[in-house]
Amino acid sequence: MKKMLLIGLTAALTATAGIASAQVKPFEAIEYRQGVFKAVKWHFGPLGDMVKGKTEFNAEEFSRRANLLAALSQMPGEAFLPGTYDKKTGALPNIETERAKFDEGMQNFQTATAELATAAKSGDMNSIRPAFMAAAKTCKACHDNFRD
Repeated sequence: MKKMLLIGLTAALTATAGIASAQVKPFEAIEYRQGVFKAVKWHFGPLGDMVKGKTEFNAEEFSRRANLLAALSQMPGEAFLPGTYDKKTGALPNIETERAKFDEGMQNFQTATAELATAAKSGDMNSIRPAFMAAAKTCKACHDNFRD
């Protein structure tokens, strides 16, 4: 019984490894990162509305969305692959030639959204507002340099 279980587990792991190492098609990378950025916008917009006073501040909802935003910030970087920059995406080809600067910007986005999630735990808008603005600046910097 143990031998059969071991054989089955080995076969499953081998199949999974094959899938994971399969070459990602450019359209898959584009769709993935666009989906992540749509989710970022989904959460960032309501946070901005609360910070600007357009909607009532709800500390619990703000913190929930800030935590999700911090998690989402970890996701899109891996999908900026060679051959995935064209007019349909808005991502500029200089991501390739300025990869270190792009990666630094992604790291800044990750750090700023993590700091926003931490500030959100306080429930204090005086702590939240500057953290939100810092996160927004990382978005703007990337858009200014790497997005059409």
